Amino acid sequence: MRRQRLDLEALEAVLLDMDGTLVDSDASVERAWTAWAGEYGADIARVLAVAHGSPAAHTVRRLLPALDASEVAEAARRQHALQYDDLADVAAAPGAHDLLAELDRLGLPWAVVTSADRRLAEARLHAAGIDPPLLLTVDDVRAGKPDPEGYLRAAARLGADPASCLVVEDSEPGLAAGRAAGMRCAALRGLDGDLRLLDLGQLAHLLRHARLRPWWRDAVGYQVYLPSFRDSTGDGWGDLAGVSAHLDHLARLAVDVVWLTPFFRSPMRDHGYDIADYRAVDPSFGGEAALDELLDQAHRRGMRVIGDLVVNHTSDAHPWFAAASSSRSEPRRDYYIWRDPAPDGGPPNNWLSHFGGPAWTFSPATGQYYLHLFRPEQPDLNWRNPALAAEIDAVIEHWLVRGLDGFRIDTAAYLVKDAGLRDNPPLPPGRLAPTLGTTLDWRRQDHRYDIHQPDVHAIHEQWRRVADRHGAFLLGEVYELDPVALARFVTGERLHSSFWFGLVETGWNPDRIDAMITAAVAASPRLSWVQGNHDRSRAATRYGGGMLGRRRSLALHVLMALLPGTAWLYQGEELGLGDGQVPPGQGADPLATAQPDQSRDVVRTPMPWRPGPGLGFTTGRPWLPGGGRLRSDTVAGQTGDPASHLNVLRRLLMVRRRLAGLLAVTDEVTRQEIGAPVTAYRRGDLWALANLRDTPSAEVELPAPAVFDSDDPAVTADRPKSGRIRLAPQQALLLAAR
Repeated sequence: MRRQRLDLEALEAVLLDMDGTLVDSDASVERAWTAWAGEYGADIARVLAVAHGSPAAHTVRRLLPALDASEVAEAARRQHALQYDDLADVAAAPGAHDLLAELDRLGLPWAVVTSADRRLAEARLHAAGIDPPLLLTVDDVRAGKPDPEGYLRAAARLGADPASCLVVEDSEPGLAAGRAAGMRCAALRGLDGDLRLLDLGQLAHLLRHARLRPWWRDAVGYQVYLPSFRDSTGDGWGDLAGVSAHLDHLARLAVDVVWLTPFFRSPMRDHGYDIADYRAVDPSFGGEAALDELLDQAHRRGMRVIGDLVVNHTSDAHPWFAAASSSRSEPRRDYYIWRDPAPDGGPPNNWLSHFGGPAWTFSPATGQYYLHLFRPEQPDLNWRNPALAAEIDAVIEHWLVRGLDGFRIDTAAYLVKDAGLRDNPPLPPGRLAPTLGTTLDWRRQDHRYDIHQPDVHAIHEQWRRVADRHGAFLLGEVYELDPVALARFVTGERLHSSFWFGLVETGWNPDRIDAMITAAVAASPRLSWVQGNHDRSRAATRYGGGMLGRRRSLALHVLMALLPGTAWLYQGEELGLGDGQVPPGQGADPLATAQPDQSRDVVRTPMPWRPGPGLGFTTGRPWLPGGGRLRSDTVAGQTGDPASHLNVLRRLLMVRRRLAGLLAVTDEVTRQEIGAPVTAYRRGDLWALANLRDTPSAEVELPAPAVFDSDDPAVTADRPKSGRIRLAPQQALLLAAR
């Protein structure tokens, strides 16, 4: 049974353990226990394995069961004596001060509950610069952890319902105490809790997002292309269990929300974007239990998970279409769009399929054509039918109740078609529609009547009412490059956000990129920023390839980090991957049949986790070739290198998370002039600077201290850099005025 996600909005108090949780005292603890073990003839390795989390007397009794009560008490006193005066290396744990400051800003009561005695606790807290409003030690209870008494007393002193308290611990005895008190638990050190935290700064971030702003605002998203992320079974096809196994990789990237491409039951003619059952998980992805496990594991890491709502069309294997195509009088006939042949017997109008040829296929059984803007096996739904709309409302409700946190909406502007099905006019000779990923014939039409009809907003507004009841997120895929037109899709009570594809549809042109970002920022604070996805050439390739393309992409990620909305990564982008190599005849993309130069296989090759056969993606034969990846392209190959693309991006996103409180102050972003050719944006007290050119900049005065430098890992929020600087080509910085 999947566990309910922890509701951080409902918390009444946070109760923190001290050693190893709030205070980093491992070195002094280990020195004291090592000295004690030497005095008492105990095995040092065994002592250190069990010494953390319980009162000293409990630990002594466990290690030396032959001692009587008075000897245990004396041995425990001796262990404490060894610790009292040893405060070397004692400091606040990572993120501790950020968390405590956030608790105070939120007005959320907190206390420290420790198995140390008061003298030791006060000394260590003082050394770490922490003064708790309430401190409960082993001196205040009859028995220490794992007994729940300390946590229950703390809740009572704070006037909080135990069921509404969050215990933060780093040891099994502490977690056992919290659970026994009926409280929810957050765990450090990789232990199993309702939340699994990397550090206390992550908890500060989660509380801020839950209690001050909608959780998706200023979030970091990550797209998982399921068939290619990780295969857990050896069949060469990625699955949900493979995602669960690598959630810690995403956690270390400071990812807040994961978008899964379709996992619904499907014949896979378009790799999941042809759905045969909206309420079932396809067995090839692991089935229902695998999804439940993934949702549980992601939520326990503080991540949200959104699905892919593909409702412009279904698969022709869907029971709705089987019924609709059987008879003109079938009740579900009007779930799809059917028309009589044109007078010459051909298609009803001139609309075209993305994948080539007419967007109409004749059905001999009923003597009519049905519409499909994609493959013939993907018939379009009729969104002018209220019964169909009600069916999809119920599907959305089903998955939000099941535990999904929202949806990315595939082809969100395609749903409604012109009521009269009028012909699309041709574009003037030599002019093409800007959207790639389609055939040339499709790009030669002005798509005035088949897509982007104004009636689609009413559908989005209805979905928004459903989503808002669940605190869920609706993210549109709207291929509208004009940001002013795109903003209409996210205004008022329509979609929460929509991807802006300006950076996806462009090569490297600094002036154009500058102008596009400035226009998009001015259009709406509710856009989602993205450089790539499973349908377009990878950013590093489009931006020049190799190390140059990586650096250019990274510079844009620094600018994106400042922008309001959500910032997204496509899987492998954290590695700076370029397009993979797919030999002729080994591809799988249906688009490539009609338009070989638009094949999407090169961006869908398997995620390279480690060098060797299968790249850590599979132990079998992958469904697509590996892409010709090198060791330096893999997660394992980049993890140990501080200057790798992966680690630089990790640093950037962790700094952004730490600055999230400053991001929340304002959504207003202004273009700043600090000296050509540096691109500079300001948002409140935060700045993003980037040299998008291929030559060094002139020397400029930093308008605030730098807390991130793409070229210098020594620059951090705790070790900022000020003064004058000359930016190297594609070097980028984040600055914080306070």
